[in-house]
Amino acid sequence: MKLSVVISSYNGAKNIEEQLNSLRLQTRLADEVLICDDGSTDGTVKIVSDFISSYELQNWKLIINESNKGWRKNFIDGISMSNGDLIFTCDQDDIWRHDKLEVMEKIMCEHSEINLLVTNYLEFYEDGKEKVGTRANNKELEKVKIKNNFLSVESPGCVYCFRRELFDLALPYWFEGYAHDELLWRVALFTDTLYFYHDDLIKWRKHYDSAFSKEARELKTKENKEKWLEFNCKVMDTLDELIKHVSTDTKKQRKVLKRNRKCFELRKKFYKTGNIFTGLHLMEYWDCYPRYRQYPADWYLIFIKH
Repeated sequence: MKLSVVISSYNGAKNIEEQLNSLRLQTRLADEVLICDDGSTDGTVKIVSDFISSYELQNWKLIINESNKGWRKNFIDGISMSNGDLIFTCDQDDIWRHDKLEVMEKIMCEHSEINLLVTNYLEFYEDGKEKVGTRANNKELEKVKIKNNFLSVESPGCVYCFRRELFDLALPYWFEGYAHDELLWRVALFTDTLYFYHDDLIKWRKHYDSAFSKEARELKTKENKEKWLEFNCKVMDTLDELIKHVSTDTKKQRKVLKRNRKCFELRKKFYKTGNIFTGLHLMEYWDCYPRYRQYPADWYLIFIKH
């Protein structure tokens, strides 16, 4: 199989070389590495260019965007340009275990039923703090089954390995602002082809001031939460279209979508009217919340922080 690694870079001069080295020293080398730079101003481009030249990496390519696309579209475009049978998305500042590509390729070759394979990770911070990811490292392979809070994406894109076929299936359902890892997770989940391997194959660098952290903080306003609800209603529309065109039994998926639509209709009504009976009715749909704490957070945004 041909393996492609796609990196989205932006002002990553501080840490990107460490990540690049972890890719260069893999036990199973990538057949293609695409680094898509989104308008860095801190020397990232020179670091990457010098790195590729220094090690004569003929199958590595630096792509410099003409304008800033944002990390979501940058990843989508980078994946679209890649040629691999298996694709790995990669952050600019993590550190991959030396056998990550080898381990994941082997699993994908042995299990044709898997379209998206995700793994555990080891979180690490600048202050030296480390923490193993959400699941035990028992080296077992587990099928991820759909549940009512399917909007919760349980693994970051930096631990993904997916088949070209999955991306081709998912791409028509992408729209502006939709993160690649959320899209691929849900399409794999709704097509019953998502699996988790219990081993931490990367060190995932965490930042207290990351773009994702900033976006999460921005959600903590009534106006932005209402926009988030509308966005995810659109996500559900795409999933509804998806399951019309897949051959597997979709009874469970349809049931989950129907329940979530009702939940989101009630949440939008609650934000619009502030009716406490609507809020109490939502308790019946607590299992649809991506995170349970979002239910009391709705009350807080509507009645306290509005």
